[in-house]
Amino acid sequence: MEILAKPFGHEERTGPEMWIDEAIWGHRLHDEQSPWLTLLEFLCVLHAENDQTRALTEVRLNELSYKPQTQLRLRNLLFNNPHMTTVLASDQSDEAMWATWLPLMAENAGGLERPDFAYLRDRFETFQDFASVVSFLQSSAIEGGSNKRWSSKFVFPFGTNALYEDVSVTATGVATDRRFFARTGEILYLMLCRSRRAADLRERLDRRILKVDAPYDGLIRALQGDVQFARQERAGAYLPCASHPTFDRLAEDWIAILDLQIPAYDAIPHIVTMTGLHLILYQLQRSAEVLAQPNPISMVCEIVSPKRSVVRDLSADSFQSNNALPQQALERFIREIVATPEWLAALQSDEPGPNAAELLFKTFDWPDLDDADEAQGQPGELLEELVRRAVVRHKQHVGKVHATWARLIGLSSRRASRRVRYAPTDRLLKTLVVCCVDRRLEFKDFLVLLHDRYGLVIGDQQARSFIDAGAADQEDFSDNARRLEERLASLGLLKRLSDSCAYVENPFQRSAQS
Repeated sequence: MEILAKPFGHEERTGPEMWIDEAIWGHRLHDEQSPWLTLLEFLCVLHAENDQTRALTEVRLNELSYKPQTQLRLRNLLFNNPHMTTVLASDQSDEAMWATWLPLMAENAGGLERPDFAYLRDRFETFQDFASVVSFLQSSAIEGGSNKRWSSKFVFPFGTNALYEDVSVTATGVATDRRFFARTGEILYLMLCRSRRAADLRERLDRRILKVDAPYDGLIRALQGDVQFARQERAGAYLPCASHPTFDRLAEDWIAILDLQIPAYDAIPHIVTMTGLHLILYQLQRSAEVLAQPNPISMVCEIVSPKRSVVRDLSADSFQSNNALPQQALERFIREIVATPEWLAALQSDEPGPNAAELLFKTFDWPDLDDADEAQGQPGELLEELVRRAVVRHKQHVGKVHATWARLIGLSSRRASRRVRYAPTDRLLKTLVVCCVDRRLEFKDFLVLLHDRYGLVIGDQQARSFIDAGAADQEDFSDNARRLEERLASLGLLKRLSDSCAYVENPFQRSAQS
């Protein structure tokens, strides 16, 4: 399994206290950064790198450095503007509304050296027009119902003016915050950089997103005024492999969606969903590589039935088995050091404890050699303590990615059951059709495609291993496939021409099929 060298300057960082999750999956996968926020961070990186004429291009691996936008005036107006409603409700003239609101806004705004919003009077005919634009953009906010602070809320990416990084605004200034922009978007950017279709994808992103003069982006530009940038470059992103099949499939799916004849803002939600699915698969596949598992990742999907079924139990078992893979991989990755010549040499040396501690620090950035209590102990004790601490750290965020993201993209559910299992929602099913079906496709071939490309087990042919092992009957999975057929038909995504002939259709490709 490929693991690239740690990024330049890693030894001087003040980042993670260990380098274990990062070595396997990258720096870093994070459950609190949803698929939507991952895409927004990716677009921030893409836009910044495009301005430097190097979009989706790595000069050297893992040396990404970019300067994102902050757009603090915009987010103050949209998410830190409590006085607007009061002013609108007052029985004042338009001139009086401006005169009342402007000093209140200047006093309330955060993170700005000179909070002057007087330029807005020249850009909107009336205060009511201005308020209507603010209200519309507030309603388009990503995860708008969250209780995040105002500096961690994001407008829909209508265009490049709507792109900005997550920041923390305090009395002492503005600082980058890595809680919701936790670098998962940077990992996504590096994945697409290293895909075989990077050049093709770059052309489509440039044409469909970066250079589109979208009307709604014009409204955002009117509110923001001059673009605001971060003061320092953002660096330190790390992806442990130079190539991977997941990178290529991810790029291919993005291209398929961007090639649809639909507006970019309609394509973006489908891109978010497929990105979440591919990052889940990436985490599971890298885990399987560490564990040297011979079989590809599979997900038994129940198409929800009115009562409990064998497929439901198998789907829950499949979910739990996959959910445990990353931690198993983490523990195996650490314990593999005992078979190395360096570890054996440390055991046979005059000072096995200190030498083992030094080797563990060199490999995993633990223990702190300057901490006598932490670095003291026999080699076996040190190794077990490292495993314990690494598992605790892993469970905080990286270990939650599979379960959290599967729920967010509509891949998993607990509906009508106490156990979580793979049970695709209508939203995910529509995205899979939109992404994978470029012309009318027989239903049975659609099931094969979902299995071969994403490991989704739905029909009896894909579940052959379970049937042959006696875990299920063929009829169980045939009924499961029939329920999917009915679901797709109810969504307008499938037509049955006869008892033995059903076709899946992409609604955005019908004109090309007719």
